[in-house]
Amino acid sequence: MRLRVSNGSAVFPDGVRAADVLCEDGRIAELLEPGTASPSDVEIDAAGKLVFAGFIDPHVHSREPGNEHKEDFSHSTLGALTGGVTTVLEMPNAIPPVENRQVFDERRAQHEKSAWTDFGLWGLALGDENLEHIPGLFEAGAVGVKLFWGYALHKKTRSLIYNSADEAPENLLMPPDNGEVLRLFDVIAATGGVLAAHCEDKDVLAASEQALGHAIESYEDLLAARPPIAEATTIAVAAEFARITGCRVHVVHLSSAFALDSIRVAQSRGIPITAETCPQYLTLSDEDYPRIGARMKVYPPVRRRTDQEALWEGVRRGTIASLGSDHAPHTIEEKSQGFSTQPAGGVGAETFAPLLIDAMLRDRVTPERLTEVASASTARLYGIAHRKGAIALGLDADLAIVDPAAERTVRDEELVAKQPISAWHGTVLRGAVTDVVLGGVHVMHDREPLTERRGRFIAARHRRDGQA
Repeated sequence: MRLRVSNGSAVFPDGVRAADVLCEDGRIAELLEPGTASPSDVEIDAAGKLVFAGFIDPHVHSREPGNEHKEDFSHSTLGALTGGVTTVLEMPNAIPPVENRQVFDERRAQHEKSAWTDFGLWGLALGDENLEHIPGLFEAGAVGVKLFWGYALHKKTRSLIYNSADEAPENLLMPPDNGEVLRLFDVIAATGGVLAAHCEDKDVLAASEQALGHAIESYEDLLAARPPIAEATTIAVAAEFARITGCRVHVVHLSSAFALDSIRVAQSRGIPITAETCPQYLTLSDEDYPRIGARMKVYPPVRRRTDQEALWEGVRRGTIASLGSDHAPHTIEEKSQGFSTQPAGGVGAETFAPLLIDAMLRDRVTPERLTEVASASTARLYGIAHRKGAIALGLDADLAIVDPAAERTVRDEELVAKQPISAWHGTVLRGAVTDVVLGGVHVMHDREPLTERRGRFIAARHRRDGQA
């Protein structure tokens, strides 16, 4: 089948220009001057609109299997698709976690049955406990391996335990020590893959909570108990481990200007370290807490307006290489609890790209830089650039068509998520994704699916030189 997106302005990392995109057999076949004759079976008129490569969300926790009452892969990927995301990278800490090749293959088969987008899979690092399985995960096509550095995990759920004193010792899988982590860096370096880390130093957090002197009761208490130095401390260790081993290390959900400085310094020394931030850190600050309330609770926490501005500068300058939603739903009942008791995390996959588009239209980032950081460089980082990330001949025909003149209000009751409760409820966003093309097929129009689910697994390819 030949599909043509005509009369639009195609967005490339090096510029925006008028071009018709011709898709054939699932791939981008030609880039044509508007009006150029070429037969097609389906045509989408994109006059007045921007045509982006399909966005990639590399940080999604769909909770399946094990916590389907909170979310499942069908809901998370359908929600992502409504916002123009055509590929999601699924995090590994479901039940059971993706800690070896067998579980990886089982998870792939399970998700292929329900995926609305294409998808890749993360593996989970547990230190020496599964060190021998790490090469097999990359051989299977893992996009990366995730390390919850310094945190105990629940033995059954592999979910983070932020205060191990609250759990019985028999329920705890203790965090790997730095010696184990250094061995992990060595093993991953040999594969050419990427190690992603949740960077908050547990000892700094413990000392900060102790210094607070009382239970966390307010947003100011939370910021005092989880200070930026907790991020920067772990990042500094990660940078030295990356320097000595050559392992590519990636810091997820970067939240602070202080931690961003650590990334910048390490990069200036030639250390192979990259970073991701998220829409919550780019669009919210502590000033929003009185309006939004506890539903904006995430870890690391949303910080000051000065942190937000610094992170945007990091996006614009390229210090930050990727953006992700950190979609991590909990039940409406859980997110409606008081501030001190509710879990951290929230719904984000379907507002991921719309929030970034709104920011683009408010001149926080150019279209060119947006397509680079939310598609192209993300694809390169995770070893899927041979298929994804750009409007280029031979790549998968994944496109998100954006009407910059449109406007949409985020409403909980309109969310696809299984637990529809968003920190952005009531927010008016500029621009809207009107149409989505996945693998050369017109699959979505105005947030309504036009086909049955057709998502496919995408195996990552990593090389020792760090290229996809």
